[in-house]
Amino acid sequence: MESTSTSGGAEQATADQGLSLLRLQQLFDSQFPIGTFAHSGGLETYSHRPGFDAAALGELLAAQIEHGWGRLDLAAFALAWQAAGDRAELERLAAEVEAWKLVPGQRLASIRLGRRMAALAARLFPALAPDWKLSRPHLCVTAGALTRRLGLPLEQSLLFFAQSNLTASLAAATRAMSLSPEQAQELLIGLQPALTPAVQRTLADPRASLFAATPGLDVRAHQQASLHTRLFQS
Repeated sequence: MESTSTSGGAEQATADQGLSLLRLQQLFDSQFPIGTFAHSGGLETYSHRPGFDAAALGELLAAQIEHGWGRLDLAAFALAWQAAGDRAELERLAAEVEAWKLVPGQRLASIRLGRRMAALAARLFPALAPDWKLSRPHLCVTAGALTRRLGLPLEQSLLFFAQSNLTASLAAATRAMSLSPEQAQELLIGLQPALTPAVQRTLADPRASLFAATPGLDVRAHQQASLHTRLFQS
């Protein structure tokens, strides 16, 4: 009888973990309606430059992983995951993220996406509903704090978040430039090997990675608001 009970408990734990994994994938899926489709993060400006092709896009995204969201956003996610439940600490972290997001369009987009994720997660998954409301709910902070409630390891959650950032950029690129879905998948495969080292670097010392250094992309993101015609809000 004891053996049956133990087996049943293990099966339930496995089922719970599987469900949490599915919820994690759902939160970071491009179809989760928080509005990521409306933002290109400066890619649209690059797409207007002659000669900006798939190879150039790959180089740009590799730089993002090394010096952009692969630093700041992954670090903020990890720190928010660790601080989940501590509203004061999350507010301090959000203020730091705010200071690093220099371009108004990107900064506002990050807040809007984070606010939408928190509201939608609370509606769809009441158990994930945060018991805090941040004044600057940046997406990376909100996502980190929310996914802590799923009970999955930080490393796994962070890797999913990293891939979601990459796939969002590639999805925007397929709309903004001459890039087929097949080419986007080829770029994804080529860039995926950089995600695990970025996650490991973040886990080793998230505070040391809490910065961004992509001045070229920041300039293009700022210029995007002045394009004569554009597809994306930011």
